[in-house]
Amino acid sequence: MHMIFLTPLLVLFALFSAQPAGAQALEKIRITIPVPVLNFYPLYVAADKGFFAKEGYEAEIISTSGDGPDVDALISGSVQFTVSTPNRLFTAFEQGKPLLAVMNVVNRLAVECFMNKEIADELKITTSTPIDETITALKGYTVAGTRPGAFTYLVLQNYIKRVGLEPQTDIKLIGVGGPSSMIPAIENKTIAMGCSGSPSPEIAASRGKSIVATKNMSGGDPTLDNFLFALLYVEPEYAKQRPEVVRGVIRALRAAIAYIHDTPSAEQLPILRARFTGQSDEILVAALDTNRPTYKRDGLLTQEAVDKAAKFLRDAGIVKADIPWDAVATNEFNEQ
Repeated sequence: MHMIFLTPLLVLFALFSAQPAGAQALEKIRITIPVPVLNFYPLYVAADKGFFAKEGYEAEIISTSGDGPDVDALISGSVQFTVSTPNRLFTAFEQGKPLLAVMNVVNRLAVECFMNKEIADELKITTSTPIDETITALKGYTVAGTRPGAFTYLVLQNYIKRVGLEPQTDIKLIGVGGPSSMIPAIENKTIAMGCSGSPSPEIAASRGKSIVATKNMSGGDPTLDNFLFALLYVEPEYAKQRPEVVRGVIRALRAAIAYIHDTPSAEQLPILRARFTGQSDEILVAALDTNRPTYKRDGLLTQEAVDKAAKFLRDAGIVKADIPWDAVATNEFNEQ
């Protein structure tokens, strides 16, 4: 009988060769989001269901407690991607430091505003009251987004201006932070109304001390449908240098969105429970059912969506100029 001896080098080579192709080290990427709400659920699905890994990436998802710092991290180069609202896309362009939208993840303004139920009752406001009437009735009250300049703040600024009132003069507008501070602030009447993504409005309503005052996610406001809302940002230079990474991240997010659309909400509870802890299954399923129509299957950016977002921000007084949609957005990396 002949014995075969392998040198240490050959042993290592044999072990390496035996590894499956998918066992190669994943490239780490970092992605910021403003707040951990269901607007950004496709990112969690892409991470937890292995869609990022299939493309060769391990994604760290970082919440910055409000939009602003999330895009600052992208500009500074400390992260490769941001999924956030469109305000900085336009303000950066006006400031001569353009960023690039490469995917529309959510194509409806997926922010709902909820208010203290006692105040609503006093003002004779119900869930069926048009938002313009509600805002008009709130003259003299305080309302809040997550932080000044965040999109949740700009939504209220836009609402106040469009009914002919002035922010700070007629209605005080402040930032109170994320859901953990916004819901108590409403319940304690520190603020009359706050705006946030899901599941905050559903949680607040389930506690019996708040009512949801808008219907944006169900398409209640046509001006806010087919709207550039949660977009995938990159630095133009990074997209130029690493186009394969941009394409891979878009593929992963599209796969995640397909999974969300095609999988019953109850079957997604393991991800929902892990990412939105402390909530009942009933609230999580209801929130996902509400959000599902907002996730854009193909992720394509359209001129209509970009133009609507730009108009919204002009009306809110955030941007001044007309901005060509193809100067800030491209479908070049979104392979259909």
